[in-house]
Amino acid sequence: MKSICVFEDDSYRNFLPLAYNRPVYELRCGFYSFLERVVLQYQDTEINLFCREYLKNLTAENYPHTVNKIEGDNNGCLFINGRLLLSAPIPITGKEEIGVVDDTIVYVRLNNKNSLLITPEKFLDKDFILELKKDFNVKKLNVSLMQYPWDLIHANKEQIVSDFKSYIKDGSVRESDHKGVHFIRGSQIYIGKNTTIKPGCVLDAENGPIYIGDNVNISANSVVEGPVFIDDNVVIKALTRIHAGSNLGKVCKIGGEISNTIIQDYTNKQHDGFLGDSYIGAWVNLGAGTVNSNLTNLYGSIKVQLSDKTIDTGQTFLGMIMGDHTKTAINTKFTTGSIIGFACNILLTNTPPKFTPSFSWYSDNITRAYDVTRELQVAKRMMARRNKKMTRNGEKVFKAIFTLTETERKIHDN
Repeated sequence: MKSICVFEDDSYRNFLPLAYNRPVYELRCGFYSFLERVVLQYQDTEINLFCREYLKNLTAENYPHTVNKIEGDNNGCLFINGRLLLSAPIPITGKEEIGVVDDTIVYVRLNNKNSLLITPEKFLDKDFILELKKDFNVKKLNVSLMQYPWDLIHANKEQIVSDFKSYIKDGSVRESDHKGVHFIRGSQIYIGKNTTIKPGCVLDAENGPIYIGDNVNISANSVVEGPVFIDDNVVIKALTRIHAGSNLGKVCKIGGEISNTIIQDYTNKQHDGFLGDSYIGAWVNLGAGTVNSNLTNLYGSIKVQLSDKTIDTGQTFLGMIMGDHTKTAINTKFTTGSIIGFACNILLTNTPPKFTPSFSWYSDNITRAYDVTRELQVAKRMMARRNKKMTRNGEKVFKAIFTLTETERKIHDN
């Protein structure tokens, strides 16, 4: 049987800081990550993963799949780009070929002999497509290959709707199980096991479905307006407003107002403050009153700074992109299109810079690199509060990111 290999290409850089400590295919849009969509489409098929070398051991620790090698006893392999928002399976069997969008590899189907010659480093070389084109037939495709984090934010509402239709077979909520809760179009609301929704809450699915996972606790007088996805073990504080396009990862604590925002697992945003059109990493803590702007006063296209380059996103609405393990103080105010790196500590009373390098410590009196040993201790403490322990591989990746981002900090300082 042929196997599947999900790979990263050179464009993982466009997803930094979110992709510093995870392969890009772990990012989520709608109900699932890129990788989870592949697994759903190819059940009972051997899955292999390609990633950057420094992520290899941590990725192998997190998944039951072979990492950074293809086993020699397969009958060939279908390599799938980890940025592909897969909606239907690509045929595993068939002639050897490459599927492309413009000059980007979407998939490569190879026989056993040729598949064993492929290494993760080849896909990380942007010129590898030229080598493949010499030897294999090229098929042009029209598919959703995500280029930047704001592509995920922009696609999220529609993807929640699509996933609800595709994967939720019993969406009709039993309103009698939730006394004092107001349901609008209950047929488009799914509520998981052992979930508590307190009286006075409004779940409004008139404009899109609402998915609420297992063991979720929604406190009184909160409002949820679909399309919305809330994963397992999420805690939502009283008087919270969750608007269309919100996508909340496992074990998050949420409060205030959230709109069209994706949040990875284990993040805290449990106080008042607006968060809109943003993508927030895991293990983030946003202090009370932290807010972001998501629209310029000129109503124009929003520009962002990614390290040493400025990009016009083409988006009218875009809040911020924030890497894992970053913390903000109370009343922190982010401007439209802000990029905040991995493991930052932001304690400013004035507005932070639009681009914040990873491992930055910003306060009113001090701007410096965050000491990696100290930040590692803080990260471990936060994880321990959720009964999680950073593994040795996780610690090595954490330290590797500090080294990788030294250039980023130097460019910003100059």
